Amino acid sequence: MPSRLIARAFVGWFVLFASLLGLGTVFFGPVLWFTVPVVAGNGCIGGGTCSAMAAVLGLWLQPSLLVAAALVGAIAFYRRGLAVGSRLWALFPLALLLPNLPSLFMLGNAWGVNLAAAFLFFPRWSLLELLPLMAFGVLLCFQVEYMPGFGQSIARTRLYNSVPVGLAYVLTCLWICSDVVLALSPHFGLPVAVAQDIRDALHYPLSIAGGEEFAGLPPYGKRPDLVVPLGTLVNLVVFIVLVFALVFDGSGRLRRAGALIFIDKFDGDNSKPLFRPGRKAGD
Repeated sequence: MPSRLIARAFVGWFVLFASLLGLGTVFFGPVLWFTVPVVAGNGCIGGGTCSAMAAVLGLWLQPSLLVAAALVGAIAFYRRGLAVGSRLWALFPLALLLPNLPSLFMLGNAWGVNLAAAFLFFPRWSLLELLPLMAFGVLLCFQVEYMPGFGQSIARTRLYNSVPVGLAYVLTCLWICSDVVLALSPHFGLPVAVAQDIRDALHYPLSIAGGEEFAGLPPYGKRPDLVVPLGTLVNLVVFIVLVFALVFDGSGRLRRAGALIFIDKFDGDNSKPLFRPGRKAGD
């Protein structure tokens, strides 16, 4: 059974996850530049056998790095989630990385290695889509479970003991992860074209291509120069409010104290306090 991860241990896992993700995307060109000569055994400058080797090696190496990043992220978020009240956060890296795979392959397309871009449909467009995952990972690097506003889980965190900001954050996470559900739509009898329209409305209400603005994505499959991912932006705004509630709002601490008072009140040992200085086990 996987054990819980404290914040200090999670930092190492998160750095490994981010490193694998970076090596498989924006730094994949330098990775190939270094790896191909090592495998070839001689100095590869370009062209000929080395170019072919780069294509073949990239076809296997890049998916391996991205899949390894997804597995490391899922394990790390699962074990850290046990400490903050939910193991389901393991689904967060998987749900965000899988729809992003086509665009992540394109980001690492240094030597024309683009053969894996058609593995999944519903492609995302940039690393901006992964900001919610990275922001939440950075938050988990701190001792969230001991913050003043923490209410036994992220979902139970409230602002001023009334606004359910934790629940709102979870809902926005489900929003930006909805691509995974939409990708399964043909199995539920929903046509792919309808699912595509729903997905565009949920994620991309505005895009810019060739200096023109479009409601949704550009027509005819044209790749946009800039997209406005609505779910991601809303998620990051709610995340900022969540961090404020965790760090500066003490209502979570009051709820935890109230739970201890409740336990103390119903202690069967003549209502004596459960914890007091000098009390030994068994007294």
